[in-house]
Amino acid sequence: MTVSNLRMSVPREKKDDILRTLRMVTGPTRAHLNCISCQIYQDLEDENYVPFVQKWESWKALDKYIRSDEYKKILAVMELASEPPDIKFVEALKTDGMELIEEIRG
Repeated sequence: MTVSNLRMSVPREKKDDILRTLRMVTGPTRAHLNCISCQIYQDLEDENYVPFVQKWESWKALDKYIRSDEYKKILAVMELASEPPDIKFVEALKTDGMELIEEIRG
């Protein structure tokens, strides 16, 4: 799984437009065959920060998406940020759930 973590500081006067654009992107992104999830979050410590997280089945799927016209909307939103956005791409090689907690805590 490959995760795209985008965190942006957005100007208060542009926040509604930015959120509207991101909401327009989430549906079509979720519809991609290799998209696991696409979520907009709220930062409870600073309301001017907008976290946007996408999970993809592979780097190849994310690469294809970044080259798409749909991703241009995300790039446009990033241009509206009040400071350079923090974006990280992470490849998760292993995923565990409750079974890991049970194994560790016995």
